[in-house]
Amino acid sequence: MGFNDNLTKTKDGKFTLKSKTEKAKKGVCVECGQDSTTQELLFRYNSEDYILVREYIEDHLTSYSNHKTMEPIWCKECAALIEYKVTLNASN
Repeated sequence: MGFNDNLTKTKDGKFTLKSKTEKAKKGVCVECGQDSTTQELLFRYNSEDYILVREYIEDHLTSYSNHKTMEPIWCKECAALIEYKVTLNASN
């Protein structure tokens, strides 16, 4: 006997909406929430993407002299680029 509704029963007997369950959609990373099927992402272990990231960091650091370092932050689950962490020079 199955119900034709939008509810899912969990193991502890509670009900939740199917759209709010922890089962992720196909292509969506559970940790960072980025969707590789609808977005063009840069991945850590893709050599072309890694070269693009290094070129961007080099261009950025040469353009902004007050930025000391720049570190790419990668998702631990899917290895996609999330953001850059910039360290500023201490002004005297």
